[in-house]
Amino acid sequence: MRILYITLEDLSLHKGSVTHVKEIVDGLRHRGHQVGLIGRPWNSIAFSSLFLLISLFGKLPQYDVIYARDYHTAIIALLPRLLFHKKLIYEINGLASEEQKLKSQSVFNQVISFFIRKAENMATQFSDQIICVTPQIANYLVQHFHCQPDKVKVISNGVNTKKFFPITDKHLLKQFRDRLNIGEGEILIVFIGNLAPWQGIEYLIRVAPLLLKEKKNVRFLIVGEGIWKDKLEMSVKKIGLSDHFTFTGMVDHEQIPLYINIADICVLPKRKLKSGYSPIKLYEYMACGKPIVSSQAEGLEFIEEEGIGRVIDPEDTACFKDALEDLIEDQKKRDAMSERALFTARDRFDWEIKVIEIEKILKDLLA
Repeated sequence: MRILYITLEDLSLHKGSVTHVKEIVDGLRHRGHQVGLIGRPWNSIAFSSLFLLISLFGKLPQYDVIYARDYHTAIIALLPRLLFHKKLIYEINGLASEEQKLKSQSVFNQVISFFIRKAENMATQFSDQIICVTPQIANYLVQHFHCQPDKVKVISNGVNTKKFFPITDKHLLKQFRDRLNIGEGEILIVFIGNLAPWQGIEYLIRVAPLLLKEKKNVRFLIVGEGIWKDKLEMSVKKIGLSDHFTFTGMVDHEQIPLYINIADICVLPKRKLKSGYSPIKLYEYMACGKPIVSSQAEGLEFIEEEGIGRVIDPEDTACFKDALEDLIEDQKKRDAMSERALFTARDRFDWEIKVIEIEKILKDLLA
């Protein structure tokens, strides 16, 4: 197959959305398909969108199908795909309109969210096939955008288990912990990801003082960038716990497995969203064999069901504290969860499995 993958992601950045793009493109190429990739050439969305539109008119005749990463690129592709009679797949990793609402309660921001929702609806209506990462997104499209159920397929995110795996070199792990000033015997709680409003890191900061009253040897490592980074660092400073928190900012993606492997517990305290969740960082935690404390947001229930970790309401500070404390005190429980996490990641969430599922959808669409 000849597939043109289009996105307005900056492919030079080290974040989950870029990982998703590269794993799908590389996976399809590895399976013998011709896959073109157009990313975001400049910081300006407007200029990058224009560049993408012009590129589509030039490159599209060489391909059979357009694979659009989000509603924005799907809309840009509408005219060229009609002109050249090409199929269009629209991939949805989250409801952008719902995420936008969380950024601010201002009237202006709510207006932006309204127009994004209209654009998402338009992209849904004019696509030939839609791939969602959660059943909740699929249900939302059917209920609110009146999309035909057979037009929507659900394929969760995944993990590259050749890059993410348990590191057994204790000397290497100790060196890395030393570099981050993590003391020997300290319990390290790690979050990795985009520091955005829906991630729920404020709940982790809220629980920290209560946990540290009883467990003095706990440290928190927050890895990633985002619009809330400064706000979160200020919150930590206000409660006088800067010595217990380390914010690394964005790090080289090749080193993310090391950051996960030095963790004793990984956390995912997300707010609830209508879109549900299929976070890449979760599967990366699992593939490195780490126990997880997660919110009970839709899409994350299997964490407790599979014995991978604890699922709690992160707004319930006492419950959150008890879950962390329980795992800190019980090494055997952490070890058992680690084994289950590793098995589940390899059995159900390897990117190779996800690429095969996407390949089948593409073949059926072009048949």
